[in-house]
Amino acid sequence: MEGYATEEQQVEALKSWWKSNGNAVIFGTVLGLAGLVGFRYYNASQLTSQEELSAAYDTVVTELSENGLAAKATTQTFIDANSGNAYATLTALQLAAEAVKKQDFAEAETQLSWVATNSNQASILPIAKLRLARVQAQLANFDDALATLEKITLDTFASKKAEVQGDIYVQQGDLNAARSAYETALAGIGANTQLLQLKLDDLAVVDVADDLDAAIAGELNEQ
Repeated sequence: MEGYATEEQQVEALKSWWKSNGNAVIFGTVLGLAGLVGFRYYNASQLTSQEELSAAYDTVVTELSENGLAAKATTQTFIDANSGNAYATLTALQLAAEAVKKQDFAEAETQLSWVATNSNQASILPIAKLRLARVQAQLANFDDALATLEKITLDTFASKKAEVQGDIYVQQGDLNAARSAYETALAGIGANTQLLQLKLDDLAVVDVADDLDAAIAGELNEQ
């Protein structure tokens, strides 16, 4: 109130200011309090919702673990109802794993394709795509499996990607391509060197067997 000569002038100025601005102050104060209460209510409701969702997830996963694909309907309902969050992604991955155990590769492909298409979690997507490629290979959809692997671009998954490519080439009978893929995998980050070397050694054994078969066949033809 600097600039006013007397306290009376200050009081009158305050009255005048309040008359002009008091309603706005009251409204702003009420709005601020309402906002604070609303924010606290929102946080509380969000926490309750997350706790309920977590509990529902635990229930579904437990049922899936205990009953396998017999719990598919309940599990799918949970996935559909919560498709926008990580719980649905994790549940779909677990449903796919149960399907693989029962060799229901078509169901596993359905769940993993959903995760690969709908998840926005960068750490989950490469894993889902690796699993999807394996399942597609089990269904003899080799072109689809290789195309799925090509969508994995993270360097940290390059070795595992190449290894799965090698496995698919083995299934196709293309041993040269398999050998090249395994060698690429060996050079990658985090390579499982022992397993990959075993796979390469197995290819060498197959090559020897093929050479032996070819030699025997040649001798028989000469007789």
